[in-house]
This record gives sequence, C-alpha cells and structure tokens, in this order.
Amino acid sequence: MRVLCLDASSTTIGIAVIDYDDGYKPTLIHQEFYKPNKSLELTDMLVETRRFIIGLAETHKTDEIVIEDYVRFMSGKSNSKTTILLAILNMTLRIAALDNLGINVVPYNVLKIRHALKKTKTIPSKEEMPELVAEILGIKFPYLYKENRKKEVLPIPECNDVADAIAVGLTHIKVMSEPKKKAKTKKKVSKKKTAKKAVKKAIKK
Repeated sequence: MRVLCLDASSTTIGIAVIDYDDGYKPTLIHQEFYKPNKSLELTDMLVETRRFIIGLAETHKTDEIVIEDYVRFMSGKSNSKTTILLAILNMTLRIAALDNLGINVVPYNVLKIRHALKKTKTIPSKEEMPELVAEILGIKFPYLYKENRKKEVLPIPECNDVADAIAVGLTHIKVMSEPKKKAKTKKKVSKKKTAKKAVKKAIKK
C-alpha cells in the first residue's frame, strides 16, 4: 500500500509518501514541502493548493491519504483567524481527495501521533520528530540546510513539517497493524421475557 501523508498549515505543507507491506514495514519513498501562495486571494490559494496535492497523489499513485488534523485551539499559540484558515485548508484537501480520487482522507490528532511514536513516557516535541521518525524508518533524516545571517549552516524550519507528515503516515501504519476490536453485540431479549418483566412491574405498582 502507498500512503500520501500531509501536515498542512497555511504557511507550509509537509509532504511524505510511504509504502508499507503486508507486515506493515514502512519505507519512505518521497518527501518535500509545499508553500501555499499567500499573495493570492484565499479562494485562488485553495484552488492552487488543491491542484498541487491532487496532482502529487496521482503522480505517486497513492492508495491512501492521511493528514494531521488541525488543532481547534492551543492557548497562546492560536487565534480564531488561524484556526479558521487551518480548518478551511484541511477540509479543502480532504474534500478534494474524496471528490477527485475517491479517497477518504484519514485525520490524526497531533497528540495521538506523538503518543503513537514516542519511545519513552515523555511526549516528543516538534523539534525532536525528525530524528524520531528517522530512527523508526532506519534512515538518516533528509535534512535541507541553509546559511543564516550569522553564517551558521542549519536545517531549515520546513524539515520539521516534513517530519510531521512522515509521523502521520507512521501513525496510520501502526494503527492499521493493530488487530481490529470486535464490536460488542447486544444480547437479544425475547419478546416473552420483555412481556414478563412488564407484567411484574405492573403487579408491583
């Protein structure tokens, strides 16, 4: 199976394509990031972003698509404008995938992702995700570097978004590998027993 993994925000969309076999062993096939054109009107930006993601899914012939669900509210880190924009972008991509590809995008909450992949009792931070996902995949993380004003060559911030996209995919694969819990079936009560109970209640009254 091939899964397209997305970590979508209004500034950067982290992207990864991961294959997994019957043993649920993941292999990273592709990674990149996309910058929505914020100079455009919102509608035009959404249309352009939608086309890019759908084109990517078609190019890589993905079977599944997963996305990190947007956070409704984080104290001190979000406001209503940011939350609304994230919700619109997130749902636009999900609707586009279903409408154009017939794929129902699976969202994963950020806390579920961090809990699913953590190696200790401590939840990993966003900055720790690149090395964590690389360890799970058994690879060196594909960092991209840039020189800052101090002439220091450091990984670009977008590497964290790519790592988050990979993390969504790894969480999905882990969830898929878990045995499905059987739904509890309610015991059928015969009409005779129901009638007897009703009679007993009536007598007590």
